[in-house]
Amino acid sequence: MKHTRFNAAWLAALSVALTLSACGGSGSSQGSSQASAASSDVVDNDSPPAASVGPASASAAPVDPASAPAVPADPASVPAAPPDPASGAAVPVDPASNPVVPPDQPASGAVPASDPVVTPPAGFQVGTTTFDPALPPEPTLPAASQICATLSASLTAQANGLLPDSADSVDTAPDMSRIQAALDSCKNAASTGLATNKAVRLIPGPNGANAFIAGALNLSSGVTLWIDKGVTLFASRDPRRYDKTKGVASCGIITASDNGCLALINASKIANAAVVGDGVIDGRGGSPLVSSVSNDPNLMKRPDGSSTMSWWDIGWMANKVLNQAQNNPRLIQISNGRNFTLYRVTLQNAPKFHVVPSGIDGFTAWGVKIYTPTAAYEAMKNYLGMPYSPDTAKNTDGIDPASSGPITSNAGNPGVLTGDASNMLIAYTSIRTGDDNMAIKGGTGTVNGRTYNITVAHSHFYSGHGMSIGSETAGTDDGKTNPDVTPVNGVLPSVSNINVYDLVIDGADNGLRIKSDWSRSGLVSNIRYSNVCIRTPDSSPDGKPQALIFSPYYSPTKNAGLYPNFQNISLDGVRIVNASSYTFQGFNSASPVLQSSGWSAGTFGWPNPPVVNPLGISLNNVVADVAPLNFIVADALVSIGEGGTSLPFTNASGVNVTRAASASVAPVDCSKAFVPFPAR
Repeated sequence: MKHTRFNAAWLAALSVALTLSACGGSGSSQGSSQASAASSDVVDNDSPPAASVGPASASAAPVDPASAPAVPADPASVPAAPPDPASGAAVPVDPASNPVVPPDQPASGAVPASDPVVTPPAGFQVGTTTFDPALPPEPTLPAASQICATLSASLTAQANGLLPDSADSVDTAPDMSRIQAALDSCKNAASTGLATNKAVRLIPGPNGANAFIAGALNLSSGVTLWIDKGVTLFASRDPRRYDKTKGVASCGIITASDNGCLALINASKIANAAVVGDGVIDGRGGSPLVSSVSNDPNLMKRPDGSSTMSWWDIGWMANKVLNQAQNNPRLIQISNGRNFTLYRVTLQNAPKFHVVPSGIDGFTAWGVKIYTPTAAYEAMKNYLGMPYSPDTAKNTDGIDPASSGPITSNAGNPGVLTGDASNMLIAYTSIRTGDDNMAIKGGTGTVNGRTYNITVAHSHFYSGHGMSIGSETAGTDDGKTNPDVTPVNGVLPSVSNINVYDLVIDGADNGLRIKSDWSRSGLVSNIRYSNVCIRTPDSSPDGKPQALIFSPYYSPTKNAGLYPNFQNISLDGVRIVNASSYTFQGFNSASPVLQSSGWSAGTFGWPNPPVVNPLGISLNNVVADVAPLNFIVADALVSIGEGGTSLPFTNASGVNVTRAASASVAPVDCSKAFVPFPAR
């Protein structure tokens, strides 16, 4: 299959960048306000955009590729880290546990193996590949010598996977203090990567105990949180455990903005941290909320008075009824740092986004499963009597890489953090959720950093809003040059060098999607999708599903002069197996779309002459097995490769289509692509 726009050299360079992504020094655990400082730059997909502000960034420190690999070698080959001289106190170890037990490390059947002896076939069936020589080695669980503290569970989940109400009737976060004490005592300034991290391991306890409950936790540099197989870390359902400032209620309420909560797991301005294991992190999004404050006036009740609201109740009311913002905690927020790894863990029932790596250089998610809501919650109903489902669990995005504002004050972690989101790998990951399965974001204003060098490989997406880029795509670090970002016609991109391949999208109401608008956009360039199989549902709550949607008119907003510009978008080997709709639009400030309800010229007015940024897109071997239900093309420069496309592109006003001489190319093989969500 002939590839357009991109080539193997680019992929190889990106793989090297991922493998050799630099880590900085270490920093101490940040305070709760710092732990989520950068997260304010990430806005909800369904919420009104907010202006992004931040200090100007100094020049970034040079990166030493040899300083530490983003994905290390086998920890068994690396000497154990020395005792932490900064931590004088020993961490208590449960008598029932044995901290030197060799880890249960072999991959399960649902986790891919990285066998360097295996060579993949020349042409593979989408969704079946288990080894990729272009990727770094698969991460590994910690060696026994790395275990710094072992904590045994004292709570027991029910057969349906939920906790009984009695589990937190006395203390709304009974395990929070001991988990945080262990994490703090295992701080590891000397770590250079996973192989030299210290690990806090959560294991089953006596008499079938398998659960922990915690509120907002802070990870430090060089620390791995290891959740053992059969163990679940549950999020407290007490909003007061996530308030940014103790004593000031900001979480679990509905306001105009959405930045009122800490996450369950916070990692701010640190290097070399991880969450790993075959266990589960459960956000309890559908459970009635409780409070550690007596007669808490900020604890929202269901209108009928039957119980308190759940996180998802708040999300639905905020987004769908009041057109405001839900202040719900994320599961994992990584803000402004270097080299964070998620490996093999299952994340489920998040109150809001599952994972947000914001302003991070070096992020890996490998063999991760995200599933929301679980069956136990789907048997329940929200405050309006609607069953909990991916449609009613609002803004529960899977993984959202995002740039942030620059960080110039960074004590203990040398090097200015520009706010770039860069050098990221999401591989062998399955996501079923209530919003974007994945949304790659680039900031709401030019002060934000850029987003670049992201690979999404060998993954399966299920219910959700698909593989998205946007809606925030404005960050350019105030126009500063960047050796990793190539200008396009003299313009520096906000989001660039995104490589998505061997992806199955099964049941998401959007497939491949780039979305933005004139309040928060910029240049998006060098985006490649290859070997992708898409099966959309028959319908969705917000309209007919769209397998391919590239639109600069995402949400009615005021003109902020941040005009969308999508260039060098390449689809090479994409197959849509059922009936769906399609949208291919460039930006045109004279478009009739902008005359419809909700759009406003704002202080920038209507540009004269109009701003026109045609969509620049190429398609090669893009096949729809069924004729489109709806097909929109406007303001686009479309290049059809020799593999052709079955989509009905024609020249028209504002649309120019060029075609290479056709060649006989077999459609992508999707015969084994659509499989059930892997066992959790």
